[in-house]
Amino acid sequence: MKNLFTKVARTCAVISFGALGINSTQAETITSISASGSKEGFYYNFWKKNGDASFSLVEPGRYTMSWTSATNELQGGVGWKGGSPTIVHYSGSFGSGISNSQNLVLSYFGNYIDNSEAFPRPIYLYIIESYGSYNPGNCSGVNLGSYQSDGATYLLRRCEISRPSIPELLTPRYYYAVRTPKKYFGPISGTISFGNHMAAWRGLNVQLTQPFNYMIMSTEAYRSSGNSDITVSAGSDVFFTNSSSSSSSGSLSSSTSSSSSSSSSSSSSSSSSSSSSSSSSSSTSSGSSSTSSSSGGKPISGEVAGALDTYYFTLLCLFGGFCRRRISLPVN
Repeated sequence: MKNLFTKVARTCAVISFGALGINSTQAETITSISASGSKEGFYYNFWKKNGDASFSLVEPGRYTMSWTSATNELQGGVGWKGGSPTIVHYSGSFGSGISNSQNLVLSYFGNYIDNSEAFPRPIYLYIIESYGSYNPGNCSGVNLGSYQSDGATYLLRRCEISRPSIPELLTPRYYYAVRTPKKYFGPISGTISFGNHMAAWRGLNVQLTQPFNYMIMSTEAYRSSGNSDITVSAGSDVFFTNSSSSSSSGSLSSSTSSSSSSSSSSSSSSSSSSSSSSSSSSSTSSGSSSTSSSSGGKPISGEVAGALDTYYFTLLCLFGGFCRRRISLPVN
């Protein structure tokens, strides 16, 4: 019996380092090192370096997070697997009751593995709505330009980690679209016309060559204390996958559509108003649901992309001395 218990404990420890999923019959509050999966039509992802941070799935499309500075670093959110609705609504509270000097970031975040080069490269995408003491757009990189969407200006920047111990082929690439003006801590809501963003990125010669692993409304923090309570919903039935092998204009799955339609109905008026306010990008939104051109490489499934993401992270940590999963926050 003792040996069986030991084996089970070891197995749980290994699983917690990777991706740990839950279903509707299990507890909704997650305190393990990492967790990901699908629940009631939405995809969720949570990761922390250490500490006492908790991540809770409250209801379809809604999550809460709380943490102290002892957590060091964390990221979590809810959204969709394999792509994104072309219009996304979010609401709730972010960093409520805390100082803007805290290091928090609220963004629409996703990733995929670029298989068009000689060696697969992790690609991370951020549409940043709010941040505290550190602007992720201040990373060392290249300004790609700016564009208008949803009543704001977004500054697009590409960044990469450059360290002698990390081979160039393993270097992740990051794209940050930072909202100006940013939204502040406290009650928060907004619309992200994701189709507009992708069309604008293509207009700035950003080639996203593979289907997305996932897109989530993400809360991220580094050496800070804070909280987040965010609800996300689809404002469109058109689903953008960035896939060259299948149509990007397919509808949301029935489970996702039904779970988000009720919550997004109240935001339909704001969706229409935000679409009109983004006049400079609205002309490109009609093309946002078309398939994007690929520069080569066989598309990688979301499951493989997720596994490779964990694999690359482990390599960078063990051999590159870089144990940070993201660089949207300052690297010390």
